Amino acid sequence: MDIINILDRLETLVNSSKKVPYTNSAIIDRKKILDLLDQMRLNIPQEIKEASEILFQKDQIINTAVMEARASKSEAEAEFMSKLNQSALQQKAEELFADADRKTQKQIEQVTKECMAIRIEADSYALKSLRDLEQELTKISGSVRKGIELLAKNASNAQNNVISEQVAVNQAAD
Repeated sequence: MDIINILDRLETLVNSSKKVPYTNSAIIDRKKILDLLDQMRLNIPQEIKEASEILFQKDQIINTAVMEARASKSEAEAEFMSKLNQSALQQKAEELFADADRKTQKQIEQVTKECMAIRIEADSYALKSLRDLEQELTKISGSVRKGIELLAKNASNAQNNVISEQVAVNQAAD
């Protein structure tokens, strides 16, 4: 279950809660809210895991490309040495080696560029995910803070009403 679905359920819980008469307050099942918050906590690391997986895949691509480039270079060097041993083909071997070296350098440059692009994309994704998460947590924190303030205010008003009624009863008894 993703975090958006959990937030929708949280909103539905708040909207479907019984309203306290003559106020903007509602009676909300505390256990249900705590369960939804726990589910959110469990879902948050998944987005971070996804960003980590993208970074891991980027590293694998880089490693594979470097291995291929090294293999290509080794093959080119082996071919060069073989050609070098043949005196009549020495010039051609040097040309092949230089060409292979240029191709290898181009491959390495291209792979490096691709890896940088993947890393930038992964970093952007991770940053966006974390910013979205921060916004959601800020919204939730604000809602919780408002609920606490409202409940505290209601409790204070109720306590003042009880005290006022006791004073009135005491005055009427005197």
